[in-house]
Amino acid sequence: MIGQRVREMRMEKRLSLSELAKRTKITKSYLSNIERNICTNPTIDVIQKLASGFKVHPSALLNWKEDKKESQSTNDSLECIKFEINFMDNEQLRELKDYVDVIQWKERKIPLNDLIKFI
Repeated sequence: MIGQRVREMRMEKRLSLSELAKRTKITKSYLSNIERNICTNPTIDVIQKLASGFKVHPSALLNWKEDKKESQSTNDSLECIKFEINFMDNEQLRELKDYVDVIQWKERKIPLNDLIKFI
């Protein structure tokens, strides 16, 4: 059941219900109901918020196993990034864009003056 998995993951990460509630923006009481299997069928949105809070792919939360072993850690990282972006405010998104611009600049070896035009 999902409640047992949520509790296991929370304990593994040494998070309190309050800390997980802050990370996921899910109420502490609802998280408690999930863990105690009172709520046994959370929505996809709740699963995504939980996965984001634990910084894992939703399949890990649901105990689903994927057959693809290659580039699994990269896929997990990308999924975590996608989920985190959903919870960023405008300032954080602008900062992330700046980081991406610098990475692209380093990759393409674009002259720094050209990079400044984009900022």
